[in-house]
Amino acid sequence: MNNFSWMNHPAIKNIDARKLAILMDLAKEAEGKSQDKLVPLMVKANAQLKTMNLSFTKEENDLLVDILTQDMSPAEKQKVEMIKRMARTMK
Repeated sequence: MNNFSWMNHPAIKNIDARKLAILMDLAKEAEGKSQDKLVPLMVKANAQLKTMNLSFTKEENDLLVDILTQDMSPAEKQKVEMIKRMARTMK
């Protein structure tokens, strides 16, 4: 996942530097990890943000999922999308 092309995404342009640092750390830490290892990484990142009284916007969360799933197979990506839909209905 050394592909940091996501840094060109429009959502990155105005992102808080603290959020960007956490996002970059997460992308590096997620490299080569299986799908089941990604959720704890996302939880960890959100916990870090919370301690700073910050949170990712919906657009930033979508970008985060794109980053974490870029090396996944279509079937794995489909599972992630299903989890996202389930999470939205639980809110």
